Amino acid sequence: MKKTILASLLMMAVSMPLYAQEEIEAAPAQEASEQVAEEQPAEEEAAAEPEKKNKGEWTTSSTPQLKIDEAYYNNWSAAGNARLAITAAFNGTYKYVNGKNIWDNIVDLAFGIHWQDLDGKNTPLLESLRKNEDKIDLTSTYSRALKNSWNVNAMANFKTQFYKGYQYGEDTALISNFMAPAYLTTALGFEYKKDWWNVSLSFLTGRTTFVCSDSLIKNGYNYGVIQDTDFLTTGHYRHAYFGLGSYVKFYMKKDIAKNLNLYVRAELFYDYMKRSNLQREAGIRNELIQNGYANWNYGKKLGYCLYHEMDFDLEVKLEYRFSSWLAAYAGFQMRYDSDFRSVNEWGQNVTNKGAMGALQFFQTAGLQIYFNWKTPKEA
Repeated sequence: MKKTILASLLMMAVSMPLYAQEEIEAAPAQEASEQVAEEQPAEEEAAAEPEKKNKGEWTTSSTPQLKIDEAYYNNWSAAGNARLAITAAFNGTYKYVNGKNIWDNIVDLAFGIHWQDLDGKNTPLLESLRKNEDKIDLTSTYSRALKNSWNVNAMANFKTQFYKGYQYGEDTALISNFMAPAYLTTALGFEYKKDWWNVSLSFLTGRTTFVCSDSLIKNGYNYGVIQDTDFLTTGHYRHAYFGLGSYVKFYMKKDIAKNLNLYVRAELFYDYMKRSNLQREAGIRNELIQNGYANWNYGKKLGYCLYHEMDFDLEVKLEYRFSSWLAAYAGFQMRYDSDFRSVNEWGQNVTNKGAMGALQFFQTAGLQIYFNWKTPKEA
C-alpha cells in the first residue's frame, strides 16, 4: 500500500513540469493568434484606404440666373419709351480631383431678349424685338500637377450663339447665327495656378472657325474662313478654317470686399498660319496691295501684323450679393476679332464685310436672381 502511494506521488511529480511546459508553449501560440486577429482588420483598412483615395472627388456648382428689366410710360412729362427685357443665364462648374490629376469643366450660357415701344403708342406686344445677350461657351481642361503651382494641361473650348444676330441701322442686316460663327479651340501647354487666379500658356494651339451658312458667306460674313476666288464665283463655299498658333489665358475670381466679387478673364490667340492663308483671300489681298503690302512683308510692322493675325477677348464682371439669391452686377466685355468688321464700315456691296478686324464692346448692369446648387460629393 505504501509502495502504491509512493509510486503515485512520483508520477504526479514527473507529469506536473510536462503540463506546465505545454501551457508555456501554448501561451505564445494563443497570443500570436490573437495578434493576427487584431492585425487582420488593420491590414484590410490599409488596403481599403488607397482604394478610397483613388476614387477622387467631384465638386460641382450649378447657378441658373434670371435678369428682368421693365419700364412703362404714359403721359410722362420727362418722356421715354416702354421696354421689357428678360435674360436667362446658366453658369456651371464641375471639378474632379484625384491626387495630382484635375479635370475642370465650365458651362457658361446666356440668352436675353428685349421689346421696346419705338413709336410711343404703348402697343400691347411692343413692336421691336431684339437680342440682349447670346452666348454658348463650353470649356473642359485636364491638368496634371507638376511642382511650385505649375501644371501641364490639355484644354478644349467651344463658343457659338443660340440664335440669329442682326446689325441694326438704316439697313438691318443678318450678320451671325448658330454655328456661324463657331470656334473650337484645343491647346496643349502649361498652367500656373493659385487659389483665386491662374495663367495658361500654350505655343501649340489649334483653333477651327466654322461658318455653316452659305447666305452669310455670300454677303461677306465669312469670319476668317478663307474663300478662294473660284469659291466666290461658283458659290461653293468653304465652311471651316483651321489656324495654328499661340494662346494665352488669364483668369481670376476673388471676393475683393465683403459680398463683393470680381471676375476677370482675358484671352489672346495669335495665328501662325494667317499671313500665308490671307494671300488666298481675294478681297483682303486687294486691300493689302492698296496699302503697299503687295510683297507680304507687312510683318516688319508689328502693328499691322497684329491687326491681321491676333484675336483678343477681355471680360470683367463685378457682383455684389445682397443674399444667396439676389445680387447687383455690372459687366464689361471688349473683344478684338481680326476676322470681323461691321457692316457700317464696309457698306452693303463690298466683298468680305465680315473680315479684317473690328473692336467690339458690350456692357451690362442690373439686378439678378440666383438659384444656386452646390453639390460636393465623392465619385
